[in-house]
Amino acid sequence: MEPASSDTNDSDEQYGSFTTGGGDVVVYDTDNPTAWLQSSYAVQIGPSSEPKSA
Repeated sequence: MEPASSDTNDSDEQYGSFTTGGGDVVVYDTDNPTAWLQSSYAVQIGPSSEPKSA
């Protein structure tokens, strides 16, 4: 699995991610090389992605 580009790779962060050449997103733990997940679908989370109540 070769990364197409590095999305996050800050040495101070515990988690990183990259997008593969096939478009999948891989999220990994920088402290544990066996802890990672790969998905063909990703969504951004955070305050701006939460639905607003009326």
